Amino acid sequence: MAQTSSYSLDQRLAGFSTYETTPDEALALFREARASGRSVFWSDTQGGHYVFLDHADVKAAHIDWETYRSGPQVLRPLAERPRFPPIEYDPPEHASWRKLFAEVLNPDTATLHEAAVREDVEELLDDVARRGTFDLQADFAEQVPLLALCHLIGFDKTKRSEVRRYTVELHAASGDPHRAAAAFQAFAEFGLEEVHARLQEPRDDFLTKLAHARLGDRPLTAMEVGATMNSLLNAGHGTTVSGLTSLLWEVLRSPAIRRRLIEDPFLIPFAVEESMRLHTPFFGIYRMTTRDVTVGGVDIPAGSSVQLMWAAANRDPKVFRDPDTFDLDRDLGSNRLLTFGFGIHACMGQPMARMEMNVALGALLRRLPDIELIAPDAVKHEFAGSETALIKSLPARIVQ
Repeated sequence: MAQTSSYSLDQRLAGFSTYETTPDEALALFREARASGRSVFWSDTQGGHYVFLDHADVKAAHIDWETYRSGPQVLRPLAERPRFPPIEYDPPEHASWRKLFAEVLNPDTATLHEAAVREDVEELLDDVARRGTFDLQADFAEQVPLLALCHLIGFDKTKRSEVRRYTVELHAASGDPHRAAAAFQAFAEFGLEEVHARLQEPRDDFLTKLAHARLGDRPLTAMEVGATMNSLLNAGHGTTVSGLTSLLWEVLRSPAIRRRLIEDPFLIPFAVEESMRLHTPFFGIYRMTTRDVTVGGVDIPAGSSVQLMWAAANRDPKVFRDPDTFDLDRDLGSNRLLTFGFGIHACMGQPMARMEMNVALGALLRRLPDIELIAPDAVKHEFAGSETALIKSLPARIVQ
């Protein structure tokens, strides 16, 4: 249960956990902490951890991977599972994993798959247009990145319901180490079966490359194959669904913003960036300190868990004017958005996610300019396992 304002600020900070609050309550707590002069605070939850709020501190920690290590895991609580590559590996192991992931996530990936994503989006819009009333989250935002991942990795479309089921279970199990380990194992077995199938019937896809991949002089173990599949599908689906749903909500609930984007589609990428800043899909990631450090006036011992709070950094008033406002004209500059992390562990799939959201929003506004949300003021963001914040339902209709 979320703590109420009757508790002191120190008590509420000490009890902070995304498993015990809502995104709106968390953001309000971060604002209150900043107003009191705290840019770093301690929480007793998740085994005890420090939370970094300021943009400069979060970015600096991402750059200094020698002090802030990704191992053993970047999520809390810790679960009995293999590490997720490449994000939970540091140099020198990190380089080999990143090279493998670059086979599927590289500067050409978004361009190579854009036509297929556009075709999927058009088919999805055909379907919702026939219905008239629909849920933009379940019927559209959920489907776009799932289909994109099928193209990206090499899953047949017939597998997408299984992929989605495993992904949902992994996110939902994040707060329970035993359940999380079981969900990981089930997903790993599913992925391994697909990879083994490519040994018998190779294709021009990442599953085939994964079947023949090697780390140094050895092939990947079964658990490493499973961890790779988990990394791709968790990072590539849930966060993009969240980002796209929030984007649609922000645009469609504002007639002025919708009108500007319809009249000038060149502005759509700016809307994507601003929405990803304001509604950071994944609130933050954990690191482990290797030495004593002092940040924000707080002494942090070696061996401490530190949460780098991307959502708070993206609303740092020292960096972003009126940070809680959606501003289509905001100049985000370069390397300021921390939605995808930063440094050597920055999300390799971010160009793909941006492309999917740009294509989806552009096509929707072009095809269905008279779409309207049903009760947009009742929409709330919720935490859905781990640090993922999302809108679970976004009812809409086409005005006749």
